[in-house]
This record gives sequence, structure tokens and C-alpha cells, in this order.
Amino acid sequence: MKSEVLFISKNYPPKLGGLETYSYNLIKEFENDFNVYKIVLRRSNLNLLWFLPFGFFKALYLVRKHSFKNIHLCDGLLAPLGSLLKYTTRSSISISIHGLDITYRNTLYQWLIPRCVERLDKIICVSRSTLEECAHRGISRQKCTVIPNGIQPDELYLQQTPVDLRISLENLLKLPLQNKKILVTIGRLIKRKGIAWFVDRVMPDLDASYFYVIAGHGPEFEPISRTIKNHNLQNRVVMLGRVSDKVRRLVCNAADVFIMPNITVKQDVEGFGIAVIEAGSCGLPVVASKIQGLRDSVIENKTGYLIEEGDTKGFLDRIRSMDLKKEDIRQCVNARFHWSEIYKQYRTVLMG
Repeated sequence: MKSEVLFISKNYPPKLGGLETYSYNLIKEFENDFNVYKIVLRRSNLNLLWFLPFGFFKALYLVRKHSFKNIHLCDGLLAPLGSLLKYTTRSSISISIHGLDITYRNTLYQWLIPRCVERLDKIICVSRSTLEECAHRGISRQKCTVIPNGIQPDELYLQQTPVDLRISLENLLKLPLQNKKILVTIGRLIKRKGIAWFVDRVMPDLDASYFYVIAGHGPEFEPISRTIKNHNLQNRVVMLGRVSDKVRRLVCNAADVFIMPNITVKQDVEGFGIAVIEAGSCGLPVVASKIQGLRDSVIENKTGYLIEEGDTKGFLDRIRSMDLKKEDIRQCVNARFHWSEIYKQYRTVLMG
């Protein structure tokens, strides 16, 4: 008879986002080997006020019916719910911590969430940086295990020739890209991503053969746009705004280098850097800042290179001398971060 496990997630499809993708894939992998029950929020987080008490009472009902030995919470905001379940059931309660869910800048949040996380039995941190953030808030290191985020490699990879991919990208951008080296950044445009810094400090020193594509939206959209205009880079830097999955796949497969020039912003950390391994699954080499969770998502000299934060020359040198082969990158990323491998680590920790 299969063992039973209960998952609780406030981020789940059809909602879109990194946490939604994480929850879906983690639960799906467990469903292959265990009888899985799930309590999930498929609507916006505006529904949290009713979901949290509903999740608690639904979990109590399911625990009494099935006697779960293991309950896993998919992000840190659910820690108070887990703390209540810890004292009302005999189940082992575990939780995943991703970054912002432990560092969120709010006095009440910081008073409550770390205390509740510490009361749980097992804590999965997506990177060493996230573990350090937990420890800094008084959470026992002995309870913490680092397991990175995962990917389904073939979801992004396009089996097309480089020539066809480049033609498709030219058609999308409506710009000639012959003999261009395409740099790309994909993600929410927020300050810690360092994109404005990169446009200001790095792009002006790269010659005209380099073309930079920025996909995403967020509060930094206008500051980045102003920086582009200030350096008269409109012909070499393009901002796509929000893009569809189809466009995201095309850009990742057609580009030459993925750029992740993060900067330190107090209490806003890059917990892991899922965009980095998504790029790697397409064979795209990464040049990223050597900070926070990026130190775990970039495999130095194999999937990309880590540069000291704010080191203009370091970024320039690595971009100009990129020598990693796409197929080697894909093999490395798939071997390290494929969800089937990440699942094995979760299974050992949660069910062992």
C-alpha cells in the first residue's frame, strides 16, 4: 500500500509564476510514488484571508481521515498554518523556503513567520543563501536542508537550427540581427535584478555587434527605459515588456548569452534564480553576479560564470570571451536540476 502525503500550497495553476510552477511539479513528482492529497489555492492571493483558515480545517479533516505522517507546505507564508498543525496533529510538518517568503520587509511578518518556521520539523531551503537568511532569523540549521529548484528541460528547449531561430527572432523584433551577439535577460523588472546598472555600465562599452533583449515588466521598466535613452542605446537595447511562453522560449533558444547582473538590495534577495536554469536548459550560457542564490543556480565554468557584484570589467570580459558549448550546458543543467532528480532529494528528506 502506498504511503500518503498531504501538500498545501497557496500558489498553484492556473495561476502563473515561479512558485506556481514549483508547487505543480513537486506535487506531480510525488504523485508517481505516493497517494497524494493537496489543498491548493488556484485563485489570486486576494483569497488568502479565507484560504488559510480553510486550509487548516481541511487539513485537520484529512489528517483524521487518513492519518498522514507527512504534511508539506510549499512556501514560508504558510508557516503559521503549519505551526497550528504541528500542535493539533501527530504529522511531521515540513516547509519550503524560497527567499522573499523569509526576508519580506514587514515588522509583523518578521516577528511571526521565522518563529513559526522554527517550530516545524523539516525546512527545505532552495539555496545556501536562503538557508543563511533562515539562520540569521534564529531558525535551527540542523532542521534545514538545501534542495534547489528544478525544471522540466523540454518545456523550453526548441529543436530548431540556429539559423531558423535567429530568423524567427528577427521577425519578432522586426530588426536585422545578422552577425549580432544576442544578450538576454528575462524576469520581473525590479531593482535587485541590476538591469539598469548593466545598461548604464556595461552596454556602452560593448561594441555594436552586441544586442540586448530585456523581457519582463515591473517597477524598474521606466528607469531602465530612461537609462537606454540617456546612452542613446535604442538601436542596441530592446524592451519587450511582458511576453508569452512562446516568445520566452524563442528568446532563450535564439540568444547567445543570458545576463543576470543582480545587485544587493536590503531584504530583497534572489532566493535561487530559476531563470538561470531555464536558460541553461536551452543551452544558453549565463553571466551572473556572484551573490545570493545565483551561486547555486550557476555552475561555474560549466553552465556560466559568476562575476563579483558591480564588476563592470568582469562582465565585459566574460561576455566577450564566452566559450561554453550549448550542448554541454544543456547536459549539465539537465543532470543537476531535472525535476526527477530534485524529487529524489525531496523524497529522501520528507519521507525518509
